[in-house]
Amino acid sequence: MDQSMHGLIGLSGAEWQDLCMRVLRVHHGADLVPVPDTGGDHGLEAYTLGGHLFQCYSPQHPLTTLKRYEKQRDKTTQDVGKFIDNADKLKKLFGAHVKINRWIILCPYIDSKDLAAHCAAQTKRVRDACLTYADPDIHVICQTMEDYEFSYKKVVNAQLARMHLPPLAEPDYSSVDSARVDKMRDKLAKVHSLRDEPRRNDYVRRLLYSYLNSQDFRAYIRDHYTEIHALLESELDDLEQRLVMEFVLEDSRAAAQLQKVLLETEKRVKKCAPDTASGDSRTLAQGQVAEWLMSCPLDFYEDLAS
Repeated sequence: MDQSMHGLIGLSGAEWQDLCMRVLRVHHGADLVPVPDTGGDHGLEAYTLGGHLFQCYSPQHPLTTLKRYEKQRDKTTQDVGKFIDNADKLKKLFGAHVKINRWIILCPYIDSKDLAAHCAAQTKRVRDACLTYADPDIHVICQTMEDYEFSYKKVVNAQLARMHLPPLAEPDYSSVDSARVDKMRDKLAKVHSLRDEPRRNDYVRRLLYSYLNSQDFRAYIRDHYTEIHALLESELDDLEQRLVMEFVLEDSRAAAQLQKVLLETEKRVKKCAPDTASGDSRTLAQGQVAEWLMSCPLDFYEDLAS
């Protein structure tokens, strides 16, 4: 899976449906016909005048491969059943000029070949029903956003072009657990230039300022820029793995390591949201580094300099 799409696995059902509809609008243009939830459950989100029907489904994460498959299988079975059983409603919906030739379940992630096999069985089920609004050669298939990569990236780029974060605010420092702050303060004591306690306390306060504001930023991004949130979380998760597996092996001074992590984190943030103001990118990066200092992925060897 493309790294930029990995974070889509964690989207809620509503977030996934919203993203799918925006991508499908780009992909199909005026041929796409959305089907609102109001007025009854038709078992579909949209269809095209060319005969493609879409059901968007994002099972709650985390799941094993087997559990994910079972949920996707059951959802496909259930909604193909609605496609067959709701004949009167669907005849009226599609009219005389639309014949469905592709029934598509669109999921964030498919990691079991058994789903394709199940869709083949559902294809036979639909064909055997001899529906007037279905093409005799209809296929039930499963897809992910990788099948719409170009349109997906257009949607993401449109989000990037208009991303604006709310202004920074003076945070409530008391909301951070004191034991976590002490852990960060102890780690930063290993940085030679921060051994002076007043200087270190000021640095900790600045990191906490960024940390608390970055939490608000990330919540805002999650609520307003779904695709950027997915990409940002994926990039930062990947960088955290590097902290655990690679950076810990470096024999560099604590100050150099801290600076490298800060710069690399800001680089990842700018990659996900290049239109973001430099100060906001720095706040997001410093806030993430503060989180790593408080929750253990980032630590330093003692500096030898006296």
